[in-house]
Amino acid sequence: MIDPARVPAALDPQALQENADAFARPVQLQRKQDVHVVLARIGSSWIAFPAARVLRVTAAAAPHRVPHRKHRALRGLANIDGEIAAVIDFASICGFEWSPAGGTKARMVVLGERGAAWAFEVDEVPGTLAVSNEDVAVAPVTVSAPHAGFTSGLVPMEHGAAGLVDVDALLTACEGVVRS
Repeated sequence: MIDPARVPAALDPQALQENADAFARPVQLQRKQDVHVVLARIGSSWIAFPAARVLRVTAAAAPHRVPHRKHRALRGLANIDGEIAAVIDFASICGFEWSPAGGTKARMVVLGERGAAWAFEVDEVPGTLAVSNEDVAVAPVTVSAPHAGFTSGLVPMEHGAAGLVDVDALLTACEGVVRS
């Protein structure tokens, strides 16, 4: 027998419509609004690389100097999982000082496309993060100015914010570094 005390109360027409609308929304549309990033730390700065643009994250590899190239942001070339990548000093190209700390947490974040990869040394990569597009803050003018970090926004994280990298602008600048 059915216990009448355990039967849920009937929903009013407004509640029924709200539930129907919620179930009718495709999950994919909601997920398109999410921003997925790979978090990295360079010195005391937190950087957020769009996950869709990251080819891989690997252990740090020693770059080999490129003869006759003198731009300080070009660290050299490195063999990363069988692919040659130009290693760029992210801090230098953004205009701040930093020296790779090395150690067991040191990593390389590789951006670009197969055959045209760019590697950036970082002190650590603690993982990925997904946030709502609405939670990404506009970068202050001092941060979004040219060569001030290639930051297109600020991604909230547990202890502050990470600069969301404008990968297209960064890779364009990297091409200029290699040519100089």
